[in-house]
Amino acid sequence: MEVLAIVAHPDDADIFCGGTLAKHADRGDDVTIAHMTRGEYGGFDTTQRDVAETRTEEAEQAASTLGAETTFLGFKDGRITYSLENRLRVLECIRSHAPDLLITHFDDDMHPDHQTTSRLVTDAYYMASLPLVEIDQPPCDPDNIYYFGKPTSSFEPSVFVDISQYQSTKEAAIEAHESQVEFLDEHGGIDAEFDSLVEGVRAEARTLGKRTGAQYAEGFAPMHETTTAYLGEQ
Repeated sequence: MEVLAIVAHPDDADIFCGGTLAKHADRGDDVTIAHMTRGEYGGFDTTQRDVAETRTEEAEQAASTLGAETTFLGFKDGRITYSLENRLRVLECIRSHAPDLLITHFDDDMHPDHQTTSRLVTDAYYMASLPLVEIDQPPCDPDNIYYFGKPTSSFEPSVFVDISQYQSTKEAAIEAHESQVEFLDEHGGIDAEFDSLVEGVRAEARTLGKRTGAQYAEGFAPMHETTTAYLGEQ
């Protein structure tokens, strides 16, 4: 199975679906994290270029911890816009990997990059199998999109993946984003759920786990309730 997570920034995948990605990688699936941006706005007292370089290195280390590959799509942090051109850029990524399953942001999110990424991925997914969409990559037909979301939004998961054996791997991947653990702790006035980042993520995984009898879980809202390939399952 091929799993492709398309996320706005380095660390988004690790925070919201890192356990699920590690679980798929551990069972031998091909897992790729595609970062729309390099997160160059996510830092203090330095240049955007320096931040981007640091965050790229952290993202690669985190992906290695999860057992995933990583790629960067070249969008600008804080400036992802919706257009046909950008939709085709995302489509090229999807077709290049021909995933069975896509993972991305839920569209109800405070961060504009998360909102726009969700819309671009969703609309590119609809175009992925159309043979007359003329881009270099051949058509593919992913089975489903699974959306992750913040507990402070209207996001309501209906699919839960038991990550009890992978919570420690997820936390190690998050901690690989050393610059962001510090930045988000100081940035809690905007993203309150990121106060004490690792502890908050662990608490959320424990809360989701209680809904399905697992010690830790991650929750997703699928586009299609019926599909042939299931996230986190054989």
